[in-house]
Order: sequence, then C-alpha cells, then structure tokens
Amino acid sequence: MLLMRIDRWDVRRDGALSDAALQQKVRSLGFVADARVYPAGAVVATQPDPRERVQAVASGLIKITIDGESAIVTAGDIVFIPKAAVRRLEVIGNTAAHCFEGRALPGSGD
Repeated sequence: MLLMRIDRWDVRRDGALSDAALQQKVRSLGFVADARVYPAGAVVATQPDPRERVQAVASGLIKITIDGESAIVTAGDIVFIPKAAVRRLEVIGNTAAHCFEGRALPGSGD
C-alpha cells in the first residue's frame, strides 16, 4: 500500500511562504523545478516517469492522485511522486493553481 508523502509548509521551520522560498526548498530537496499554471477545473494525468518527482503548490488547491491514493494539497505543500508512479492532478475551485514540478537531479539517487 502506498502512503503518500507530503511535506507541508511550516512557517516556524521554513519561514514566510513565497514562490522563491518554495522553489528554493524544492531545490534543497534535490529537484530541479519548472513553474506550471493550471487553470481552474483542469485535470491532468501523466505517464509514469523513471525518476522521482515532486509537485509543489505555490497557490491554489489541487487534488493529487498517485497510483490510486488521493490527497488535497494547498499552498506550501510538496508531494513526493515515486519513480514509475502514475499521477493525476485536478484543480479544485474557481482559481488557477500555480505549482513547481520538480524532477530529481541527475546523480541524486535515480
């Protein structure tokens, strides 16, 4: 059974949440991140990737499903997506979701 790994932003540990701070946290975890904006109501499914990935939410609310396990995540949350996992993302609500999608850096355990 997959237990989804989510790192939730903690202002005491991580400081004030900003796009730059979230992107830096993703980098410090060993991932290179690309910014993505998903419009309200968007549903995106991806094919399995041979590398571990992360989905970091800068703003908005999304439901993410990894290999059948779902969670609702919001600003500051980082979801770890295991190698070869199938991911589905659904934007919840009437506003777009701004995210950073990270892929493991070469040589960082892939």
